[in-house]
Amino acid sequence: MALSSMCYHVLSFRGCNQMNQRLEARPYTAWQLIKVYWQSSQRLFAYFMLIVVLTMSIFLVGMDVIFTTWYNYFYDALQDYNRHAAFDLIMIFMFLAGVNIIVSVYRYYIQQYLALRWRKWLTEQFLDRWLAKRSYYYLENFDKYTDNPDQRIQEDVGGLVSTTLGLGIGLVNAVVTICSFIFVLWKLSGYLHVPLGKYGTFHIQGYLVWVAIIYSFIGTILTFKIGRPLVSLNFEQQRREANFRFSAIDLRSHAEHVALYRGEENQKTILQTLFSRVLENWYAIILRQKLLLWFTAGYNQVSVILPLIVVLPNYFNKVFKLGGLMQALAAFSRIQDAFSFIVNSYTSIAEWQAVACRLITFLNHMDEMEKNVKAQNKFIFTLTAEDKIIAKNLTLNTPNGTKLLENINQHLMHGEDYVIKGRSGLGKSTFVRALAGIWPYGSGLILLPEKKKNIMFLPQTTYMPLGTLREALLFPDKVHKTSDELLMQLLEEFDLSHLVSQLNEVANWSGHLSPGELQRIAFIRVLIHKPFWVFLDESTSALDLIHERQAYHLLKNKLPDCSVVSVGHRPSIQSYHGQEIDLEAYV
Repeated sequence: MALSSMCYHVLSFRGCNQMNQRLEARPYTAWQLIKVYWQSSQRLFAYFMLIVVLTMSIFLVGMDVIFTTWYNYFYDALQDYNRHAAFDLIMIFMFLAGVNIIVSVYRYYIQQYLALRWRKWLTEQFLDRWLAKRSYYYLENFDKYTDNPDQRIQEDVGGLVSTTLGLGIGLVNAVVTICSFIFVLWKLSGYLHVPLGKYGTFHIQGYLVWVAIIYSFIGTILTFKIGRPLVSLNFEQQRREANFRFSAIDLRSHAEHVALYRGEENQKTILQTLFSRVLENWYAIILRQKLLLWFTAGYNQVSVILPLIVVLPNYFNKVFKLGGLMQALAAFSRIQDAFSFIVNSYTSIAEWQAVACRLITFLNHMDEMEKNVKAQNKFIFTLTAEDKIIAKNLTLNTPNGTKLLENINQHLMHGEDYVIKGRSGLGKSTFVRALAGIWPYGSGLILLPEKKKNIMFLPQTTYMPLGTLREALLFPDKVHKTSDELLMQLLEEFDLSHLVSQLNEVANWSGHLSPGELQRIAFIRVLIHKPFWVFLDESTSALDLIHERQAYHLLKNKLPDCSVVSVGHRPSIQSYHGQEIDLEAYV
């Protein structure tokens, strides 16, 4: 398969993902999070690719055994001054090296391709899980423990996948290496004769194997003791880095506000404080890494001379020639490296533990938040054939349980326009959120018309998704069939004719347009989607009186069958509504 067509194949299987949701709403352990992919609809292809990678790894270990045997023959030929045999062996080595290179390259390629598919699948699962049941909304507004979910999805999923594959295949490779070379080294070891004086002589069979095992075991234990704090330090480092990055993004997003307040020094202090925390934890990692490096550097240096020291007795006793010595050294080195897998991979293991911990914490916090929301959400939503919205015995609470409003009983009849009144902070917007079904703290009965999808809610701040201006106008429906002529007409009617030529442009529209322009775009969305009900929560707060009147008149003229419910403090909006709802009565 060509690379381009393979990449297309990678990007083309999204459709089946929605029917194979495997990341369930429940707590997870690291092992369960890894296992979920291997039980998905992609498991057969994933297992096939994994088997191919493992087969190539085993083949490469076999090639390594052949190379160590080649050392034996080659150095024996050198010791015997056998020129013909030496040159023949060089030609054999070149062939073996070529095969080894080809297999190594394709093993890397297939392993990375498997990681690519796994990461794509798991990222989509996290996105589905994050967006399902409005977890993204609850975590952002009501949970103080989950930080930077965007980083966890974007960065940590990839880290978990690549590190899991690398460590898993590396472990298998280490086990196969031990099994392959232990017989070679056992055979070359022969017996080590240790004189015990009057007690005779102690014969140690395969002593080179025992030395490699004992040395590696001691190294592994000490590495665990020295490197264990790196797990929590790496976890904390990622959190502090993300907080620093988020603060910088927040400054960029609110650049105009900071500039108008002349708050540069304040922001500088915040950024410096967060960055100092990054450096503080980073320095703690450096100190711990230094201790680990002291040990691993010494451990690796000793591992160079140790096999030579333990092999030389057999060489001087003429158990084997120079070739046998070189083969024994190579075999000892391979076994020692394999047994030292944890020592050499401890930094990666620490990073893997930190990444896995962040992801399962993210998942488990979502599960906890959803359970908490479900426990506190006592709202009952019912569909009615009548074209009205009814709030019956509605009580609204804050997330900590404090009552905002209670025993709200209101009937909103279609065909009437309502303005919701009350002092600032009373709970007007919370009442609208409850009707929209996104406020989970409270109780009561809410009856909605059967065609509840024909209800639109406009917040005070207009959201503009990434993409073209056309896509932003059609939000949340990207496939809505609307002609460019209609979009241009609406832009002109709302005094946004300067945007007509930018329909196909991609820009940061939230930062590119003024708050008043954004609120007018929100009204354009209403006219495009033609709802039967529209709730406007301070949706004209950034408009002057002329544009506010223009927006309401266009809304009523173009959608005469749409009932408008507005929340606001400006006296000017009252004239556009025939009915009032005063929430002061429910305090």
